[in-house]
Amino acid sequence: MTLLQEAYSLMQGQPEKNIQLIVELLQTMSPRGDGTAKMSSEVFKRTGLAKKAVNLPADFDEAFDALDKDIEELFYGEAL
Repeated sequence: MTLLQEAYSLMQGQPEKNIQLIVELLQTMSPRGDGTAKMSSEVFKRTGLAKKAVNLPADFDEAFDALDKDIEELFYGEAL
């Protein structure tokens, strides 16, 4: 079964309200230039898409990744 066939079969089982929500979501995600999706197309590694430019330091990813141990300790307590 292709992705299109699977999507079609899943859509057939949805109530009308759900289909309307799905259509609205797809319209929002559409890259067309009619103003429905005015988000910046620039993707940041950690922050996703942003409406306004986010100025992160050049070493943001490395500094964020360096916090892995600290974040783990917050959830699980001090490492053994």
